[in-house]
Amino acid sequence: MTQTAADNHRAEVRKGERFEFGKNWARFLSVLNDDRIELARQSLLRTLKVEDLAGRTFVDIGSGSGLFSLVARKLGARVHSFDFDTQSFACTSELRRRYFDGDPDWTVEQASVLDTGYLNRLGQFDIVYSWGVLHHTGQMWQALDNVKPLVKMGGKLFIAIYNDQGAPTDRWASVKKTYNSLPGPLKLLYALKIIASEESHSLRDSLRSGGLNVWLSNWRDYSVTSTRGMSKWHDWIDWIGGYPYERATVEQMVDFYGKDGFRLEELVDRSSGYGCNEFVFDRVAPLGTAIDVQISGGQSFTRRFGHRLSGPYQVTAAGWTAALPEMAPAAPGFELTLFRDEVLVGPVVPQDDGRIVVAPSETSMEQLETSRMVVAQVRVCQPPEHAFSHLRGHMWGWSAPDLETVADNAGDGGTPSPVYVFHRGRQLPWPHSLHDDINNYGEGRFSHWGQWVYFSLPDGVDPNGQRDELQLLVGQS
Repeated sequence: MTQTAADNHRAEVRKGERFEFGKNWARFLSVLNDDRIELARQSLLRTLKVEDLAGRTFVDIGSGSGLFSLVARKLGARVHSFDFDTQSFACTSELRRRYFDGDPDWTVEQASVLDTGYLNRLGQFDIVYSWGVLHHTGQMWQALDNVKPLVKMGGKLFIAIYNDQGAPTDRWASVKKTYNSLPGPLKLLYALKIIASEESHSLRDSLRSGGLNVWLSNWRDYSVTSTRGMSKWHDWIDWIGGYPYERATVEQMVDFYGKDGFRLEELVDRSSGYGCNEFVFDRVAPLGTAIDVQISGGQSFTRRFGHRLSGPYQVTAAGWTAALPEMAPAAPGFELTLFRDEVLVGPVVPQDDGRIVVAPSETSMEQLETSRMVVAQVRVCQPPEHAFSHLRGHMWGWSAPDLETVADNAGDGGTPSPVYVFHRGRQLPWPHSLHDDINNYGEGRFSHWGQWVYFSLPDGVDPNGQRDELQLLVGQS
């Protein structure tokens, strides 16, 4: 244990700047059993797409309970675990004592991911693992940057970071900050108030769908079904108290690592809610080498369906042209469409040489090279003849019965709807939003559910006055 890390942790807790995650993890040790270890083992193998970790090195950044360090060691990896939280360090140390006492291939230390001197002494690893940790450092982007050099060339980075939902996420940041600033007795009362408010929605939904027993079983069986092994009460406290609290969108994370040679291999996309998006990146190039990839989820239409165009550009009488990347043929009703810097330009038709016009001839080469241009196969749907329906709050309804089969609830294995709302050529920023958030916050949130697209405009005005400036775009994968 480094005394500096321990002292800094205690000081931040005293000042109300940090939640003591380790207290909840200490309770976890009393309920840890073989079944929970097996759930964690299966989870890790499934996400990394491996059969074991024999002969590999594994660093667990912010090890918490130590459960995934334990699993990695059981799978044959040489493990290095560290955590800034004093009691989390103690929990991981206790797991090592129970299962691998005296094992030289599992090291446990108390340290901070913000301590670059410490990180530089660790070397590099085949697998760098940090689940739901770096957004609690108070310097998330610095922490995210600090872990890059720890990954060997050809190694994997498995990381989970809270999703950014804008105003709703800001609200939770305020809740967490308030909780940590309160004295002990008031913390409990404040937590009860927040839990009661949030659980009332869950209770309402349970009563509608399956009755009171559905809601009760969710509380009763939570610790059995959760990989974390906590009761729902302790998980609630972990969530309400989890501070510092930062977050990022899927696109921000992919671009942040893509600029330094990390290619996205796996994504668990929770961009419609407040939970953690999970990423597995492969390090395929040196730091400073940029990689541009499509993203299967996230919030951006063009990053999900678009194919990046790049030079060399050629100027012709019709304008500047670029070669088309390899793409699937357009399905019936879809057309090849150009976007520049996330703005819808319009349909394009390949010339005889297979190139397309991307800009007028008076456009400078500098403008071309600094623009992000993509093409996608798109079906464009204009507003219906009847007026949009005002449903409640900021939420309006766009009837689209012909698109019901691809809605978010269409039962196709969880693939999010390919339908996005565009306003004045720009995509509204928050797809697949919770309907309560569309109602309460607006700001361009939308959702495609059943026969309806529920949406709000960024400025909160009546969309019926801007019907000609609205379109639904359906993307072809």
